[in-house]
Amino acid sequence: MSGISLNIKERIGRQMYVYLLILVCSVFLGTEIFAIQTPVAQVTIYRIFALCTIPLLIYQVTRPKQQLKVLANSTATNVLVCFITWWILASSSILWAVSLKGWFQHLFLMSIGMSGIIALYFWVNDLYTWKRLLSAAWVSSTGLVVWGFFEILTNVYVFADLNKLDKYHTFTSQPGTRIPITHFENQNDFATMLLAYIAMCLIMYYYSRSNVRRIIYALSFMAASYLIYRSGSRLSLICLFIFIIIHAFSYIRLDFKVKHYLMLGLTAVVGVSSILWLKPSLITKVTDLFYFGHQYQQLSGDTVRMNLWRNGLLFLGETFGLGVGLGNVETWMLENAFWTTDGQQLIVNMHNWWLEILVGHGLIAFLVYVLAYGLLLIRLYQFALRSSKASARSAHVLFSFMIIFIFASITSANNMLIEWHWLFFGLIISFVKCCELKRNVSDKKVVGKLSGYYVNKWKEKVYQ
Repeated sequence: MSGISLNIKERIGRQMYVYLLILVCSVFLGTEIFAIQTPVAQVTIYRIFALCTIPLLIYQVTRPKQQLKVLANSTATNVLVCFITWWILASSSILWAVSLKGWFQHLFLMSIGMSGIIALYFWVNDLYTWKRLLSAAWVSSTGLVVWGFFEILTNVYVFADLNKLDKYHTFTSQPGTRIPITHFENQNDFATMLLAYIAMCLIMYYYSRSNVRRIIYALSFMAASYLIYRSGSRLSLICLFIFIIIHAFSYIRLDFKVKHYLMLGLTAVVGVSSILWLKPSLITKVTDLFYFGHQYQQLSGDTVRMNLWRNGLLFLGETFGLGVGLGNVETWMLENAFWTTDGQQLIVNMHNWWLEILVGHGLIAFLVYVLAYGLLLIRLYQFALRSSKASARSAHVLFSFMIIFIFASITSANNMLIEWHWLFFGLIISFVKCCELKRNVSDKKVVGKLSGYYVNKWKEKVYQ
């Protein structure tokens, strides 16, 4: 522990720093690696530490010299309040949930995620500590990147079900068809995590002053991009390109007026229309997504997805906007589905994080989540324009990631089960809090200097 800075020891305490370090490393390295299966739930290091967070916070509050700080007039605090409100609304759905087992399982996962977010909010109060935790997350995730390359180079899979992953049994004869998956349920979940890893690579690059380390972060960025390509996740690959384009705009200063935006919109419309005119088969592919009851030998995966979403919206209407209840989407999809979701296999997961919240937790909970998401986006963009260079670049990276996560979260079957995403958003919230704290300190220094300046001027006038 000698490598821990005295700054960290003074600000959050050595014990809390190590606690957060274990929490972050255990989830980004992979909760499945050291997991123990029990009849009730899977026991992991991350879950044990996350569940102990709230008792530790309560203990700290009861101490005479409690060190917990709630930042007033803060976007980070407002977002945390929104998340806690979302949790309360979701948990209250027990009053109408059909499956109490599904409700309890999802409440358990959601509570663990919320505990991690709360821990990062209260125990991270400066950018130095935040960077150290992000560095730990990057190192842990780098292990997964190495693992992914090991899989596609050796065809050795530890956790993957090869009957499902290698559908056409080509991994042995055709190495180019091998898909990286590591400990995740499917390659889409791994690709989504790699998008967060790419964001971490850029942030570490911006904060680093060593050219050697910058080269390592750049190579890691390219390695993760290649694994996203090899995963075969189309939407994740598109999100990668969108991420690069959005972040590239942070280096360009555009003085756009209304007429420029109109010209861009018109160009986009003409471009899309031209593509559809040159290749009308694309229209057929889009219309095939919508199932109107006609007979197919087998529904495509995209059509099944669309039917899941349509069923979900139908359920939302049937429950008058209250939602079917936390963890009850699968039960409703099995028992009350209007449109079939039986393609190559029966699928009941929503496969859309946004609709999972809307349909499962209800309209009000969904609006609260969207409000929190919007507040974070706005604040990150403000920091990207006004902060110091490294922090501004980092804020824009996180802003770009949150934009693509809107789409990337659609690829996963169930984001409630993807535990790293809770802590990553906790890191985003704590980053905003640290930037706000830094700005408050800077503002006080400026006010102090100005006050001293005017006092000195007043003394000069008095003595003249």
